[in-house]
Amino acid sequence: MLSKSELLQYSRHIILPEIDIEGQEAIKGSHVLIIGMGGLGSPAALYLAAAGVGQLTIIDDDQVERSNLQRQIIHDASSVNQTKVESAKASLLALSPNLKVNAIQSKADKELLNDLSENGFSAVLDCTDNFDTRFLINAWSIQHQVPLVSATAVGFSGQLGIFNQTISSPCYQCLYSNVDLPEGNCEDQGILSPVVGTMGTLQATETLKLIIGLSEPATTYLLKYDALKTEFKRFGVSKDPSCSACS
Repeated sequence: MLSKSELLQYSRHIILPEIDIEGQEAIKGSHVLIIGMGGLGSPAALYLAAAGVGQLTIIDDDQVERSNLQRQIIHDASSVNQTKVESAKASLLALSPNLKVNAIQSKADKELLNDLSENGFSAVLDCTDNFDTRFLINAWSIQHQVPLVSATAVGFSGQLGIFNQTISSPCYQCLYSNVDLPEGNCEDQGILSPVVGTMGTLQATETLKLIIGLSEPATTYLLKYDALKTEFKRFGVSKDPSCSACS
């Protein structure tokens, strides 16, 4: 049940017929796992907290550095040298005091993810920056049937995909089964700061759609964003029958 103050706070959601009170109650009852509290995880977590998600579990093993502040908006200058999860937790609770935040300072390894598997997550957000971790999260998502909302960003471009909504859905690894992995990261190639904001905000949007039931479970796609051209392109993703992760 939503309290009187929550009915007021989330009134701009509730007035949308696609959400209404039932949808906002579903958001309140949701539990979202976010792996990575950097450029993508920052806006994703902030918008999910602002939207009224009841519980967030956030994972990161890093500390806030001065160079992070250019794009990781959940942290500020006073957070430098703090752990990212504790800095993020403070920002999230300042925005939404009733939110439950589970802050885990650790690498997202197989053992940790398996320990969290009974939490009943509505979705997992991959906000990491390396393929080993992305493939690990994808495998866990498949095994535990938790929808995966993945994004990447480097330079002036970003990618977004929603995977594993159903057992028959393509997975993240299906994208790369027959091609060489792309190289590059923000540290090597740079990043325009609002690009990660765009992609992280899209992750929050797609997560809320999953929670409310507005997503398209029969359709898996990859959305590419080119900030220089101000252009989005959407590509369908097919299940790879020989994929080592989901076939």
